[in-house]
Amino acid sequence: MIFSVAKSLVQKLVKQQKTDGNLEPLKPGKPRFSHLTNADLDLKQLVSEHPDATLE
Repeated sequence: MIFSVAKSLVQKLVKQQKTDGNLEPLKPGKPRFSHLTNADLDLKQLVSEHPDATLE
């Protein structure tokens, strides 16, 4: 059976097998940080103080 995969993928899998001893999928990368996390309270306060500053 022939699979169409890039050479770099095969190299990556061989390296992972040698270092980790398995071919399980790796965990996703670093989670992204959002400056808007938990900003809803601040936003509600700003809107209540300046209701004319909101978009129509």
